[in-house]
Amino acid sequence: MPTSTGATFSNMPLAVRQAGFTLLEILVVVMLVGLLTGVIATQGNWTSNDSYLDQESARLQDTIALLNERSLFSGQLMALRLKGTGWEPLVYDRVEARFLPVDDTSLAPRSLPPSLEMEWQLDTLEDDQVSLKQVARSLVEEERMMDTSTLADEDEEREEDRRAEQSAEQGDDEDDFPQVFFFPSGEVTPVTLSLRVIEDLDQEQRLQVTALGRLLDPDAPPRDEEDRPRYRDREEDDE
Repeated sequence: MPTSTGATFSNMPLAVRQAGFTLLEILVVVMLVGLLTGVIATQGNWTSNDSYLDQESARLQDTIALLNERSLFSGQLMALRLKGTGWEPLVYDRVEARFLPVDDTSLAPRSLPPSLEMEWQLDTLEDDQVSLKQVARSLVEEERMMDTSTLADEDEEREEDRRAEQSAEQGDDEDDFPQVFFFPSGEVTPVTLSLRVIEDLDQEQRLQVTALGRLLDPDAPPRDEEDRPRYRDREEDDE
């Protein structure tokens, strides 16, 4: 009786029968690949946040230095409007009697990446009774009063309407009034700025601006007592 020469599954060697992967082995491999991918993605996100933090901190320092320099050399009152999502450099226009964006690409408004946020604390010099913000606001109000005094030829009713309109505009702009000012005399509103990662508050970079426009690291120990800025919080001053 003829016999078949084809090999049956029962006659195959054990090593050949076990050459394939079982379903359990495939699931284990898929899970390991998924875990490894998650770790790599998370590590990449940390690296990008650190890079964003360094870049935006450098941009902020450059902006402050440029505003201070421009105010010194041009004699203009410069300012910086701070927001939690970025900042906007401004210049005071005497004709418009208000702060306007700076017409310079190097001082364009800046929006932070979505993963970052900014906070700030205005400081007051110990010997100062009047803040630089109050000084800047007084200068703006004086400019507006001077513009109004030139309307002597207009009748009283039109002058009162103009003053009322200016007062309304000033009230509307209260929240948008800049926080940091750069005077032609070289004085700057002292402020401490903090840039941080929203999802990890431990990732933070701080910058301190002195009343003379110097940029310091508030977390670095001072070299001597003379280098320590004599500031106090505005809240303490109000008390």
